[in-house]
Amino acid sequence: MGVLETVFNSREFDLNDDVLVKFDDYFDKEYRDYNIFSLDEEDIPALRNFVEQVRHMDSDSTIYVCTYGYEITNSKGEKSTYADTLWIDTVLTVSKIEELIKEGGVAEPSDISFVKNSAENGNGNIWLVTQDEQSSQIIELTNCKQIDNITILYWD
Repeated sequence: MGVLETVFNSREFDLNDDVLVKFDDYFDKEYRDYNIFSLDEEDIPALRNFVEQVRHMDSDSTIYVCTYGYEITNSKGEKSTYADTLWIDTVLTVSKIEELIKEGGVAEPSDISFVKNSAENGNGNIWLVTQDEQSSQIIELTNCKQIDNITILYWD
């Protein structure tokens, strides 16, 4: 299961930790049934379109899904992850992100802020789970200056 299996099996995560997974890994079609995002399923295509717009406007941007670092069970009784937040590392302004959300028909987030100002940041460790062709890795992010300026979009 790659990235998701790494999240499920890791014992490094605490309930207050933020576990970041690249957007494409989280929404991978093969594993989509094992991921639950707080938006309704019919809103996910608009969210995907929004992410593509951000990438088009800032090719150096990176979009993460911030999932909870503990195992949950989906409606079928299978292990799955739950997320309600995107972290966007971009040069785009918050006002530009808000404009793209409105233009793209994405459900309006409950909160848009920077990590340093967000109540949605768990204030624990921040972990990045990455996947390459051979394995997954867990990296603790410690560069607070870079992390503080990442934009958070939270849906409740």
